[in-house]
Amino acid sequence: MKYKHIIWDWNGTLLNDLTLCVELLNMSLEKRKLPEITEEKYRKEFLFPIKTFYESIGFDFSKEDFTIANDEFHQGFEENFKKLALQPYAKDTIARFQKMGVTQSILSATVQSRLEQQVDFFGIKSLFNNVVGISNTPSGYGKEFEGKELLSNTDIPLKQTIIVGDSMLDFTVSTALNIDCALLSNGHNNFERLKATGSKTFADIQSFSDWILG
Repeated sequence: MKYKHIIWDWNGTLLNDLTLCVELLNMSLEKRKLPEITEEKYRKEFLFPIKTFYESIGFDFSKEDFTIANDEFHQGFEENFKKLALQPYAKDTIARFQKMGVTQSILSATVQSRLEQQVDFFGIKSLFNNVVGISNTPSGYGKEFEGKELLSNTDIPLKQTIIVGDSMLDFTVSTALNIDCALLSNGHNNFERLKATGSKTFADIQSFSDWILG
């Protein structure tokens, strides 16, 4: 197999959290008497930084600080993530690659302590060589920095490394890190947006696994 290091995104890629994220967002929108958002519209418009996305769907941060809405979301997520499931085929695929000796990491825009808590809950931490979240900011800006640190501590050539994600951010990170990218369209961005990046784009983890194993 060409790749010796697979870097997995967490939210939307391994963790099936789209519906919860939209539900929590709609609670915040309703509180502010703003129009609700459908999953279809969310997947068309979701982007980083999160503040920009929130503004695009109606939040007015001249009237309140962004941290208020951001904290609402994270509190709701903390209270509900244990009701979620991993994406179909996620655990089996990761375990299969581990048995093959492939190095695997999680690289997430989630704060490190929260990420470790979530990965631990789903019982898959032992399958990964590295679990890397954001240590300095929850905004998503730190993902490229943390990714560079991860690669510098991993003795595997860039050409043998691939990032697997579900959003435009993962493509941006892959470009910054100069590594290949595969995108899955059952997460936070739709197929059309992901495909337009020029990256290999798949319906789900099983489709990606079939491709990478040839």
